[in-house]
Amino acid sequence: AHDGSGLLLPPLQPGDIVVDASASAALAAWHPRWLRQGLHVVSANKLGLGGPLLRHHEIRALATGGLHYGDAATVGAGLPLLRSLRELRAGGDRIRAVAGVLSGTLAWLFDGYDGRTPFSEKVRAAVARGYAEPDPRVDLSGEDVRRKLLILARTAGFPLEHAEVQVASLLGPALRDAPDATTVDARLPTLDAALSARAREAAATGRVLRYVARLDESGARIGLESLAANDPLAGGGGCDNRLAIWSSRYEERPLVIQGPGAGAAVTAAALLDDLRRIP
Repeated sequence: AHDGSGLLLPPLQPGDIVVDASASAALAAWHPRWLRQGLHVVSANKLGLGGPLLRHHEIRALATGGLHYGDAATVGAGLPLLRSLRELRAGGDRIRAVAGVLSGTLAWLFDGYDGRTPFSEKVRAAVARGYAEPDPRVDLSGEDVRRKLLILARTAGFPLEHAEVQVASLLGPALRDAPDATTVDARLPTLDAALSARAREAAATGRVLRYVARLDESGARIGLESLAANDPLAGGGGCDNRLAIWSSRYEERPLVIQGPGAGAAVTAAALLDDLRRIP
């Protein structure tokens, strides 16, 4: 652990490993500094590579010459998403587009949701089960998905800044401006009418709702979509993440990667995997 002050805590020496399993912006800003000090960094903190583009470039430039920056846990909780993109590009492939269901929380919320029960009840259940943050606006805003898409985009060769990703948040003004947790809970039903209508409309035509992140040569965008049942992103269940990759090799039918995208166990396994890759 590191508190973000000073240079190195006394026990840390060059060649040691810092593991950042937080969501702290202050600690993410230290990732380049730790690398400069000769420390390996293993991170689940999306604000390192998914923060300012300059920081992303700095981390990538510093994580050479024997220094390791482990990022498997930042997107997909250890699914081989980033690794697959890197290996495709290293083999000469060109990534043309990616699209994904990147939030395990939102995947769970929309899995089987047909509009017949209040969406607010599903959100409360997700918080109670630990699938969503105590303040569910963290998930419903789409900002967490934005950071994941930025990491994927930059890894795929699209050097995007934060403002270049268009996000259609699920939050209305009443929820967005709620001052405390009690007010947030009281205002959750403001989600119900609009989402119920969209879910019923989708179900009537055999479609499903998914919160999707997309990147192609026209730009990056995130929002709720109505997908056909045979869409590459319509499958899966529970907290599964899904990523579809279109490239020069996978032009007509995308490469699809699917699996659990949330949970302490799979995130810890991803961090351990990165740790074991450090010589």
